[in-house]
Amino acid sequence: MKHLHSKPELLQIPKLLAHTLKHGSLTIQTNNEEKVQLQIENNRLDLNFLQKEQLKTLLELQTETEESILQKLKNLKTIAEQLKQNQLTITISHKDQKLLTLGQEAKPTISQVITDSKAIEAHNLLELIRLTNNTETKCVRERAP
Repeated sequence: MKHLHSKPELLQIPKLLAHTLKHGSLTIQTNNEEKVQLQIENNRLDLNFLQKEQLKTLLELQTETEESILQKLKNLKTIAEQLKQNQLTITISHKDQKLLTLGQEAKPTISQVITDSKAIEAHNLLELIRLTNNTETKCVRERAP
C-alpha cells in the first residue's frame, strides 16, 4: 500500500473531498474493526486514527527510508503549505487526541523551528514520536541527592 501515489496526487484527495463535500463523516473498518474516522466540515478534514499502524503508514508514504519523526514532519511541508494556499486544513488525531494540524488553521510554535513551516502545528510531539516508533518513550526523572 505504501508509495502508490506521489505528493501532488495525494494532495488532490483532501482538496477533492473538502470542495465536493460540505460536511459529513465516514468510518473505515476492516475485519469489523474501526480503523479511521473521517469528519469533513467547512474546508476541514479531521482524521482520527484508531489504530497506530494506519497513522504510521500515512507518515511513511513520504519516504522509503527509516527517518525520524522530525524528518517526516519536514517532508509534510509542501503538502501543508499547499493546503494552506487552498484554505484547507487537515487535523490528524489518534484516538481523539489531536497530534497534528496541517494547512490553514495551523498555529505552530516550537514545531515551526523543526519543520520550517507556518503550515504545520504539532500538538503533541512526544505522543507522535511514541506512536511512530517501535519502542515506547519513557519519562525519566532525576532525583536530587
